Amino acid sequence: MILDDLGSIGSITSGIAVVVSLIYLAIQIRQNTEAERTSTYQSIVSDFGAMNNNLAGNPELSHMFVDALENYHEFDDEEKARISQMFFQIFRMFENMFYQQKKGYLDQDLWIGWKRLMLTYFARPGFQTWWKHRRVVYAEPFVKFLETEKLDLNVKSYKDITSLQDAHSNT
Repeated sequence: MILDDLGSIGSITSGIAVVVSLIYLAIQIRQNTEAERTSTYQSIVSDFGAMNNNLAGNPELSHMFVDALENYHEFDDEEKARISQMFFQIFRMFENMFYQQKKGYLDQDLWIGWKRLMLTYFARPGFQTWWKHRRVVYAEPFVKFLETEKLDLNVKSYKDITSLQDAHSNT
């Protein structure tokens, strides 16, 4: 009987050890998932920030970008080549955000702001001119998203923002 009792105690102890191990594993997976989400978001912000710093550091390029969103067709071939690279880079970053959000690595609250920015760029007439020729280089789910999703509120374009007069100015 003592051997049977020891065997039962061993089975119970073994069962408890398995449950504790599973709880520990679940905690580790949850922490790892959160670390992956944090890393993904940091990478997105970093990449987009670097692109914005490049634009901000080059006034000519910055103005070209803002104007191209409205009037891409008015630029010469050399300017269109530069603009095309900017649009491509920006929307490749947006495509990555879309993919990360679909996979659960980009929090829904954070995604909303990026989605609004993306759809604001996408809706601009100059960008639409470019998009007609370049949409084929993006993944079909992303293309479908852009072409069917609607903005949930009115977001001012960069052209609108840069041409605003200071509301507090007396001139």
